Amino acid sequence: MAGLAKCQREAEEVTELMKENFARALERDGRLSDLDSRAQELRAMGEAFTRSTRAVARQQRRGHRRWRLVAIGLAAFLLLILLILGLALWLSRPAPTTITVTVTVPPATPSGRD
Repeated sequence: MAGLAKCQREAEEVTELMKENFARALERDGRLSDLDSRAQELRAMGEAFTRSTRAVARQQRRGHRRWRLVAIGLAAFLLLILLILGLALWLSRPAPTTITVTVTVPPATPSGRD
């Protein structure tokens, strides 16, 4: 009978170990599902962050493009003003006066005095 009692105790110990292992497996499964749900939430938050950063980058590019267009327009306007001023100054300068010099050379007289 001692052998049967020993086998029964060992069977009970194995049963206890199996129950503990099963309880641990259930706890681990619960933690894994928590981690999985957290990972899904993080993935969703990451996608939302990516969308918002793209929108912000797009807005910044539009703003930079606007300022570049303003700068180009201003430079073109200033160049046009300078050209108009230069043309106005060139057209308003006095006409060059021409001086006519008439030189009269007396006719050569034949001289016989050589």
